[in-house]
Amino acid sequence: MKIHPLAKALAAATLATALATPALADTVQLNSFTYGSQPMTVSSASPAASGTYPAGQFSGFLNSNAFVTFCTDLQKSFSLGTTYTNYSIVNGLTAWGSTVYQGMNRLMSYGYANGLPNNSTNSAVFQAAVWEVIYQPDGVYDFNAGNFKASSSDGATQTALNTWNWATVMSTPISHTTNQLLSSTNQNFLVTTPVPEPESYAMMLAGLSLVGAIARRRRSSAN
Repeated sequence: MKIHPLAKALAAATLATALATPALADTVQLNSFTYGSQPMTVSSASPAASGTYPAGQFSGFLNSNAFVTFCTDLQKSFSLGTTYTNYSIVNGLTAWGSTVYQGMNRLMSYGYANGLPNNSTNSAVFQAAVWEVIYQPDGVYDFNAGNFKASSSDGATQTALNTWNWATVMSTPISHTTNQLLSSTNQNFLVTTPVPEPESYAMMLAGLSLVGAIARRRRSSAN
């Protein structure tokens, strides 16, 4: 999956959050579907989420960094080419709970491991899979059953839905984690980053230690 990791940017954002209060809003501008879109008809236990939608991966910018993403809800609107300044990155575990968070991590890791999506058909199926994970919070995934169902009037996309192997996807080792790009008024999206390597953890811990030392020094000076 050709998602720009934004790992350094997110690490910097984490440190900035520790140092600054209040945190600044994140700026999002999505300009197009990465590979075009395919029609996706979905039905959900939430009636407001049922309908027919263009499905596929989006390309745009997050805080001026190029990235690609998928929509995580069907109950809000979003306009391509418009810049929004009311988004915040929320930890996926906090946003969705453990089952959805782990499902999303395995889904995105599966994409990275297999170089997907790479065309409009599997891009649309990946979008349907994201919706499935979000709207089927019990972790039992099936495009044809449960709280969320998906189908397409495009023959190739429907075939891809029929042959999608959830068991393989959900057995993928987690190489990437996924957080929510949250807005109170617009559609929510994903931010996916690689699992940090050990040296990255060491750098993060060093940075947090420095923040703690500065805080302690400030308290000592105040006394």
